[in-house]
Amino acid sequence: MKHSDAASTSAPLEAFQPIVRQSVNEAVYQALRNKLMHGEYRAGQVLGIQYLADALGTSTMPVREALRRLVAQQGLEPLPNGTTRVPLITKACLSDIRRARVLIEGTVTEWAGPLLTSSVLDQLEQLAQEITQERRTPKGVASSLEKNRIFHFTIYAAAQSPVMLAMIESLWLQSGAYLRETRELLHNEDSSDQLHESTVNALRAGNFAQARQYIQEDVSWIFDRLDLTD
Repeated sequence: MKHSDAASTSAPLEAFQPIVRQSVNEAVYQALRNKLMHGEYRAGQVLGIQYLADALGTSTMPVREALRRLVAQQGLEPLPNGTTRVPLITKACLSDIRRARVLIEGTVTEWAGPLLTSSVLDQLEQLAQEITQERRTPKGVASSLEKNRIFHFTIYAAAQSPVMLAMIESLWLQSGAYLRETRELLHNEDSSDQLHESTVNALRAGNFAQARQYIQEDVSWIFDRLDLTD
């Protein structure tokens, strides 16, 4: 692929952090996965292999491997010319993703509850407070999205269910491009941020069913502000 494929994506080169002291393949995958989850690539956007390699300071081989993994997770789709793009999905598909995320993420939160330590709950509480503060301004959206991902996946990972965690990752990858723009448009609207702190409080109290409900409400909030009706 020619270097000119850089024009196929709008993310600036400096948006990536240098990769050091990690498996290059895994680091490239994690960088691209997180950007997709955060919605930093728009739906339908073609991702050029050479551009991504230049942006990350790697050869094309780890980029190809990362893209292959993301296609398998349904976060990207292959095109006939050998490139990949962020999938275009229907309102019906988004509605189905919403339903699946509410069910799975709520369930995993309830499973995780008894396994979360006090120190982890302290970390979650700090993250919840920082997310609320940063989402109050447009400039804080990107940082808040990353902290939101860490908040949720810290809980989900504690459930010790690799199968369910893989499902959640796939669902986040598929919906990221659609939810990011909505989140930015609604940064001044009363949000679901208080649900993060309520989740932590419920987990501390051992009320895991209530924590499940708060997570389900949190997941639903942004989807419910999309027009998913045909």
